[in-house]
Amino acid sequence: MGMFGNIGDYIGPVAVKRLAPVDIDATRSNQHEFGDRNGAIKAVLGARDRKESQGNGFDTTVIYFSDECNPITSRIKTSWYDTRRNQPNRSPEWRLYYKNCRSLASASVGDLMFLTKVVKDGRLLIVIVQSGSSMESQISALFRVGSTSDVHFDSKDISNDNIDVYGSQILDAIGVPTQPRKTDLLDKMIYLWGNEFPSNAEFAKFSQSSLSDVDPAIDDPDEVLIAYYEQEYKLFKIFEESIIGKEYRRKPFVHDQTIDVEAFTRYYTKVRNRRMSRAGTSLEQHVFRILHARNISFDAQAHTENNKRPDFLFPSQRAYDDPSFPADKLRMLAVKTSLKDRFRQVADEANRITYKHLLSITPNDVTDSKVIQMDLLGIILVMPDSIRKTYKSSIAQYGITFTDFVLDVARYSMSD
Repeated sequence: MGMFGNIGDYIGPVAVKRLAPVDIDATRSNQHEFGDRNGAIKAVLGARDRKESQGNGFDTTVIYFSDECNPITSRIKTSWYDTRRNQPNRSPEWRLYYKNCRSLASASVGDLMFLTKVVKDGRLLIVIVQSGSSMESQISALFRVGSTSDVHFDSKDISNDNIDVYGSQILDAIGVPTQPRKTDLLDKMIYLWGNEFPSNAEFAKFSQSSLSDVDPAIDDPDEVLIAYYEQEYKLFKIFEESIIGKEYRRKPFVHDQTIDVEAFTRYYTKVRNRRMSRAGTSLEQHVFRILHARNISFDAQAHTENNKRPDFLFPSQRAYDDPSFPADKLRMLAVKTSLKDRFRQVADEANRITYKHLLSITPNDVTDSKVIQMDLLGIILVMPDSIRKTYKSSIAQYGITFTDFVLDVARYSMSD
């Protein structure tokens, strides 16, 4: 079993289809429906009529993902039934009827759509990802989707597939929260910090030290970075669940069947900001630990032209500011858990350095178009080897491993 259990613990079978004009183009179809030619949707929803008009339609969440904007989420009711129920001499014709919403209105012909049911609450989940986007690659990999049809849905039963950290992140992103297996370290975290999160740096240090069999000074940097990152993510999820449960019991948001919207909004914002803060700095903390353990000289969050602040500058701020220091011995490393379009920010962070390095750790996050753009901007992609192996060869062969980068900067930037 995976670190976060199996996919079947969270969702049922998945139906997938490439959107065709008849599905989504209002000029081609005004019915707002998806037909089920080969029973793939039936494998998800079953063979019982569910009509909104009769009060038993599906509660449905629709999420649209693209690389250009934040996810768009809508909540609607859908109806699922055999349209030939009263025609006994004809074969069944099952259709899923939906109401238009912002998420579906954002979709385009050629986008990829996934349908599944959430185990915990039985709702229907419709996820649409922009064609060619990073999320398309990531969800397709998680659900093991290869070639897709725009004529009919295909069914995928991946219930027994294990969920690792990256699969957990994708499920969380589509509104299906995951939870790792329990660990004895929860008691230790509660002993150290009670019901309050420590600083990001302290939590990262705790996660690192909990892996007694990992030595950042001598072990392969790729493997160390992955081990640190996965351990911290797992411990964060476990500790967060404990804290949220206790905080909710201490000050629930519903009183006399009335929700305290302001209190709930404040708490939701607090949790979201905490997650964003950790996600934005945890990878940097692990890179820092590995570089420091290997006695490599660097400055973190140094200042360059126009007050730019690269995550890591090698060998130092002083060397970068010294015009006599050879530019070909300078390096910079930007660290981003995932890319989206944020890689463009890296291009002008250090003008003395012709080729900037950018570390990313999310599988199937980089597309061919992004590789072309990064190459034009002089950005060299850095990924641990296990992450590179999730990509097709045209992307995997671009850039270098994190281990290669560490060995490179070690040649020029060993500290005293």
